[in-house]
Amino acid sequence: MDTYLFDGGRITKMEVDYEPACNEKIPLAKELAKKNPDAFHEAIEMMLQLEKQTRLGADMVSCSRVLVAICQICFDASNWNALNEYVTLLVRRRSQLKQAVVKMIQECCTYVDKTPNKETKLKLIDTLRSVTEGKIYVEIERARLTKTLADIKEADGDVAAAASVMEELQVETYGSMDKREKVELILEQMRLCLLKEDNVSTQIIAKKISIKFFDDPAQHDLKLKFYNLMIQLNRDTSFLNTSRHYQAIAEPSRKKAALTPVDSATDDKKKLDDDKKKKDDDEKEKKTEAAAEPEVEVELTESQKKELTDKLVCAVIYCVLAPFDNEQSDMMAHLSKNKKLEDVPVYKEILRLFMSKELINFDTFNADFGLVLAENDMFKDATKHGKKCIAELKDRLIEHNIRIIAMYYSRLHIARMSELLNLPASRCEEYLSKLANSDTIRVKIDRPAGIIYFTTKKSASDILNNWATDVNQLMSLVNKTCHLINKEECVYSVMCAVED
Repeated sequence: MDTYLFDGGRITKMEVDYEPACNEKIPLAKELAKKNPDAFHEAIEMMLQLEKQTRLGADMVSCSRVLVAICQICFDASNWNALNEYVTLLVRRRSQLKQAVVKMIQECCTYVDKTPNKETKLKLIDTLRSVTEGKIYVEIERARLTKTLADIKEADGDVAAAASVMEELQVETYGSMDKREKVELILEQMRLCLLKEDNVSTQIIAKKISIKFFDDPAQHDLKLKFYNLMIQLNRDTSFLNTSRHYQAIAEPSRKKAALTPVDSATDDKKKLDDDKKKKDDDEKEKKTEAAAEPEVEVELTESQKKELTDKLVCAVIYCVLAPFDNEQSDMMAHLSKNKKLEDVPVYKEILRLFMSKELINFDTFNADFGLVLAENDMFKDATKHGKKCIAELKDRLIEHNIRIIAMYYSRLHIARMSELLNLPASRCEEYLSKLANSDTIRVKIDRPAGIIYFTTKKSASDILNNWATDVNQLMSLVNKTCHLINKEECVYSVMCAVED
């Protein structure tokens, strides 16, 4: 029966089977090069002639064996320059079979870690990366070589060069690569971009990973790595996102529950019943498949429980530090329902204070919670991030108090507000302006009188209803006035008629 080879979408017929020739000449060439180092080029020449025959005869299996044999002869002779030269030469030959090239590149990739020195290793990697550039069928090998090259550059201290090398890879487009390996390479790109402080590129790369991928319990280690990188990215720019990331990793890992074994006799009956049900009702079958494997939490040690509790504490603190809006308010309400907060009552109380409609005195707050908060790394005075968190906490306290004042007062003297906030009048105006610009409150300040007016934000329908009411009142007044005028005219005309 004729043998056909599918090469690049084209059907190529294998004209001759060179397996017997390969079985004879490949061991002969290897033995020749091994016994007599001076006969190295003679052995290679023998293989090149056989390679030409197998390539033109479209014998993919034999051609692959010949290409791999050439690489092995060069490796056994420790002739790295010849290896680089022949790899480049063989890849560029006319009508070279793609499957044979894949086998050769895979063989050469195993030699990368066996090179005698760093210079030889870099040269081999550079050769393999150059011959695999733009070739889809060896994209996985190229990606792995690029990762190795980036590791070498990072070890040399050249983080920028390592990041630029990794950014060349568009791993998300590789269809033949395993999804886990894809995510690992994308996470490596994110890490290197963070090291060179390129936050914009890190944010763009992070969007290439779908969060649904981490729903699989087997990917829990990658989930932790991803969210730790996202925390490093957002901790100085978005406290709300940082809190969300901490909440994502504050949950323990899960594993699929083992299903109970069933007798073989009942299995056969169930298979028959299932076949009938599949034909009758496909939708019910899909639902049962989705819920077929329940998940249970993994048992944790005391240290692991403490680590998860610390992450939940960080989620609470960063949520409190985030500027107030609807999303932040919803997140605080969601966190307050977490039963694990009962293990840390201090932070549960802090969350309750910021959710309550009461003023928070800064001195009292500092006395009650200052020492506890100082134990966290995010409130260390020695770090830039710690100083920022301390300043943000003071701002959130003042903004919370202003919102509460706006709820209970329609107007207030600025001296009284300074007393309530324990701030000078100028600072009060700064915070009022900031909250007014963010559309958190509606406020007007009468500076000559020293009075602050708080107004509630009205919807378009309320404004329209008020306008309609005012128009109705005006028209009623005009109608009543016209009625009184007519009445006076009638009375006057009657009196004139009586006098006449």
